[in-house]
Amino acid sequence: MTGYSRNLRSRIVMVLLLGLLLLSLAPVASADDDAPTVAYLRFGQSPSVALTDKAILDMLEVYGYISADERAVLDGNSDLHGENINILYRDAGFDLATATLMVEDAMDEGADVLLTISTEVGLIAGAATQAMEDPPAMIFAILTAPYYTGLAAAPCLKPANLTGTQMDIDFAQFDEVRNAQSPGLGTLGIIMNADDPAQALTLQVMNAYAAASGFKVATASVVNAADYALATESLLDRGADALLLPPRTGSSAGLAAVVDTAYGIPVYSVMLTDIFSGIQIGSGFQGWYSEGLIAAQMLIGHLRGEIDIATTAINASPGFSVAVNLDAAEATGVTITDELLALASFVIEGGAGMGEEFEIPGVNTFLEEMSLEERMAADAEFLAGLQCTPEMIAEQQAALDAEA
Repeated sequence: MTGYSRNLRSRIVMVLLLGLLLLSLAPVASADDDAPTVAYLRFGQSPSVALTDKAILDMLEVYGYISADERAVLDGNSDLHGENINILYRDAGFDLATATLMVEDAMDEGADVLLTISTEVGLIAGAATQAMEDPPAMIFAILTAPYYTGLAAAPCLKPANLTGTQMDIDFAQFDEVRNAQSPGLGTLGIIMNADDPAQALTLQVMNAYAAASGFKVATASVVNAADYALATESLLDRGADALLLPPRTGSSAGLAAVVDTAYGIPVYSVMLTDIFSGIQIGSGFQGWYSEGLIAAQMLIGHLRGEIDIATTAINASPGFSVAVNLDAAEATGVTITDELLALASFVIEGGAGMGEEFEIPGVNTFLEEMSLEERMAADAEFLAGLQCTPEMIAEQQAALDAEA
């Protein structure tokens, strides 16, 4: 055999081995080619978002869409080509440019449903799908201000491919809590996230309360975690007596710098889980796990053909509660008033959390125990309450016309 022949045979063998290796690394095709493909798209991971993740996977598992082994794949943030469902698991790492590419990739992959987690990804996906002639279904969760930002006009006045569940924060209750701790407030400093268009609504609402109560509002913007300390210093220089962190779906990184820099003045957040990051007072939305349950109810109802996305109203979850971190308050020289403590449903003191109404990972963030038949009936009843009727549509249109 010539040297050329030996080299040729060696090359052929190498190509065959490489081909076998690539085949072994390729994802296993779904056992059912008709299995739906859901793109799970989140802006970034956080302890709060982890509760939403858990709720969605809990529901998919109990309904039989994923097995325990398949769930382990998803818990590792990997794509799933499953027996009954395909899931494209995507995370933008709190980067808007990456979030845009993530949404485009999901649609290029032919996703049947976009399940978006966060205001940022919801708005990006909403804008992208509305530019399409035949858009995929879209279900959003952990999103604030869908009407203010133009994602929809009203619960039943929305794009036909879209529905979801809104984090509804009661700012009237927040102002009562603020007054219980800071009745003589002079200036409220608000740390705004420059990448979140929904936060402008918080500023608008708080300006109205400021005008009614006689305090002033000052703002400073942040883009990343490194900006929080500088933003806090800027607000203190302008006389801020207390600070507010508006609703956001970004990272909790940087929050410790806020309370450290603002030593001696209270820091409020409308995201209750921020008290685990050292914020002294949480006053606002809690219900990250329940939001995931609602999104999953919508997703499963759609996959089973039991609801029409076009006539399923956008849900609103109030979920208001008050939580106080006394350990953080003591460490930062802030005295929590008795009036505020009387309003708190959850308190951290001596390293331990006390209270039953607050969502605590691993404590009360589980599906309620019931048979599958009972769960299906309860979910069907909930979804039935979200079905838009012609009367609802006419009433919501009339209200919009009156405002205009």
